[in-house]
Amino acid sequence: MNTQFPTKTSEIKEKFNKFINTNLIDYSSKRNFDLGPPHTNVSTLSPYIGRRLISEKDILNVAFQKFKPIKIEKFVQEIFWRSYWRGWLELHPIIWNEYEKKIRDEEPTEKTGIKCFDHWTQELIETGYLHNHARMWYASIWIFTLNKSWIAGALFFQKYLLDWCPAVNTLSWRWVAGLQTIGKNYIARADNIYKFTNCKYNPVNQLNETAPPLESQSSLNQQIIDKEFEKISLSDLDNIGLIINKNDFTLDSLLKKNIDFKTCLFKSDDPLINQSELIKNFDKNLYEEILNNNKQISYAENDEELIEWILKFKIKNLIIPYEPQGKCLLNKKNILNKFTNKNVNVFFYLREWDRLAFPFAKKGFFPFKKKIPELLTKQGLMK
Repeated sequence: MNTQFPTKTSEIKEKFNKFINTNLIDYSSKRNFDLGPPHTNVSTLSPYIGRRLISEKDILNVAFQKFKPIKIEKFVQEIFWRSYWRGWLELHPIIWNEYEKKIRDEEPTEKTGIKCFDHWTQELIETGYLHNHARMWYASIWIFTLNKSWIAGALFFQKYLLDWCPAVNTLSWRWVAGLQTIGKNYIARADNIYKFTNCKYNPVNQLNETAPPLESQSSLNQQIIDKEFEKISLSDLDNIGLIINKNDFTLDSLLKKNIDFKTCLFKSDDPLINQSELIKNFDKNLYEEILNNNKQISYAENDEELIEWILKFKIKNLIIPYEPQGKCLLNKKNILNKFTNKNVNVFFYLREWDRLAFPFAKKGFFPFKKKIPELLTKQGLMK
């Protein structure tokens, strides 16, 4: 069992509360230090946020009860980084499309002799997690010292990261490579690693610290689509069925106050995405925990069982968690046709948090950051 990332609801809440009450006050000063597992200087909540077991709004709502927003500004910004990356990729889908075309099997992770790098490889495989600073160092060493493909590196992370997110992972690797902020790459430096691993590693003379950024097709970054993120009204619908899956495990709790519906947990493993046994077991345990705590929720292992559930409860309007770029689970022609053939209307529901944030993610994070107070106000988290 991965004690660093529990799957029992009570243990997840305990982990969350412990960070808020004990470690959040020091987050700003300690967040850049990779002190090794269990990484108590950062929240390590990302595997739960990514699956919406805990929402961004819930986290900040609890945090603001203890601290004023200005006191934990860096933490607030870090919460919004994920929203920014996801929104940016939604508005620049060509980036994901081009990435998918070039995907191939991840490269073998042989020992390099660079102690920190080899340690991070092992930590990632064994725990499913790396500190954010270590991810930046790792990607930089992978690209500029080992001269490996950034795409292969992103795919390697995809296989092993418990908190893998298509937008965060892909765009972060592009940023390190110098493809996201054109002409500006991130270089891992021995002195920086030495400082922020608390003197544990010092790969002096082992890293390429003068590498230029990768050459880019800069025009790709300029290809922004005009996309409307509409608010879906469910009040006029009847015979509603709601699916929860890895894109949003708690959408039912968000909507239950306003509408009457049946809920089905859909086993949403994508056979085309190669992920480690650790991740599969993590998700399996979460499925079991959700079903054990919610006896009224049905379960569908595959498309056929999902159709059986729809027919059993005479579902006419089907609500599915919004599927962002790279996380397409049910928004596929063959599956949507099955719903249509049963005269079922389908709605992909985008949380208000994302609906409000995504339109501001057209450019860099700094313009987006200026909108954070406005977004917090609209979410009822600030006055």
